[in-house]
Amino acid sequence: MDKMKNHFLQLLFLDGRHFSGNISRMVPAMAAILLSLVSVSCSGPSSGTATSGNDLPVKVEPALIHDLGNEHFGNAVFRHGRKSFRIAASGNRILEFPVQVNAPVTEVVPAGSGRYNNGACAFDINGDGIDEMIVGRNNKEEGTDLLWFEEVPGNTLWNEHLIASVKSEKGDAEKGFHDIMPFETRVSGSVVRGVAVVASRKRLFWYQIPDDPTQLWIEHKIADLTRHEAEHAQSGLAAGDITANGCQDLVCGNFWAECPENPLTGKWIINRYSNWDRKRIPAYPGVPEWVMNERFGGMNQLDLGDLDGDGKIDIVASEAEIPDARLGVFCRDKGNPRTLWKETVIDTSIYCPHSLVVTDVNNDMRPDILVGEMTAGGWYFPRNSSPHLYLYLNLGNLKFRKYILHTGWGIHMMRKAELPEDESVFVFAADEIQPWYEDMTTLLVGWKITAQD
Repeated sequence: MDKMKNHFLQLLFLDGRHFSGNISRMVPAMAAILLSLVSVSCSGPSSGTATSGNDLPVKVEPALIHDLGNEHFGNAVFRHGRKSFRIAASGNRILEFPVQVNAPVTEVVPAGSGRYNNGACAFDINGDGIDEMIVGRNNKEEGTDLLWFEEVPGNTLWNEHLIASVKSEKGDAEKGFHDIMPFETRVSGSVVRGVAVVASRKRLFWYQIPDDPTQLWIEHKIADLTRHEAEHAQSGLAAGDITANGCQDLVCGNFWAECPENPLTGKWIINRYSNWDRKRIPAYPGVPEWVMNERFGGMNQLDLGDLDGDGKIDIVASEAEIPDARLGVFCRDKGNPRTLWKETVIDTSIYCPHSLVVTDVNNDMRPDILVGEMTAGGWYFPRNSSPHLYLYLNLGNLKFRKYILHTGWGIHMMRKAELPEDESVFVFAADEIQPWYEDMTTLLVGWKITAQD
């Protein structure tokens, strides 16, 4: 592991040597970061007062990892590869990159008959110490395949394995898996592993890894949220022990699902924590009328953490798909745990924040919030000329101070890379591309965020 870490640090954008061969591309990025440092702003009911760039609590090092051109790559995951740390991006095919500025690219899964879904994750499925990639692919009229891809020694191309085929149902407006994440819990003292998924922005499943992971995985249906008064689309997925009983509960959209003591046979309890999906959005110039009839408050990005310091897990949510979006923290009422959670709105002015990471950026033992804006939302909303990476610094007592960490790169499905023995936070994303804009391009970007001394 130390060898892998040292190799990563040699590749990462930590000193000026990496900028010399790519200076024309990095100048705009550096200009953007300098601009952002003097453009610190604050808005929203719970944000602190505005501060100057000199008060920025972290050092931010942005890096353009790869310019993907006009090909769509809506998602990227971090994985431990056979050689080193890697980022794999999925779209019509799957590409892989070392974590460095202007990274070389390797095609590991060629384009085929289908397109890969928004959701993806990576973890070690077969116990070989190497992370595999799990992703959905639409290639059938009747449904979507959930797949895992295995890196094989000596081969550039990965081996494909089928987990399950999930059929579409009547009334599905969207096929496939918007969210996929690892799922792990204990049953009778033994660890049970698999993946949890959100299908068609309404149905929750988890798939258990069998003794032979190359065979079809065991399907466990958690819930159809439309049968729990979810009248509108629900997406976003996060996992954590909300009830503090040792089980992995799940949060999706405006709901949380309480894991039974035995998730192999037990029934999940579905609870609503928020009513965000019941709010209409205002009209925007040029946006089709059918978009105005949607309810976007259930289509969220989600993360968990103890934001108020009471020792209990809170839910952090951003309205991922719309301009003038809300960012909020939800705290569970211990006296009445099945009612709506107490809502604290932090901001109401973010453009399509389809990226949300809760992490401690300044090493003060309080979880902070990182939020990224897209360049263009997926519902024909007006474009964003200056997408931001925001930091909401946790001041305690559910008070936050808002900073602009970077300006100029759209951010979609941002993720945190877990680097051993590294106190910095490294987040990355594949910028989204919308096909109706001929000038849009997809960028694979990252930021190293380090607490100021």
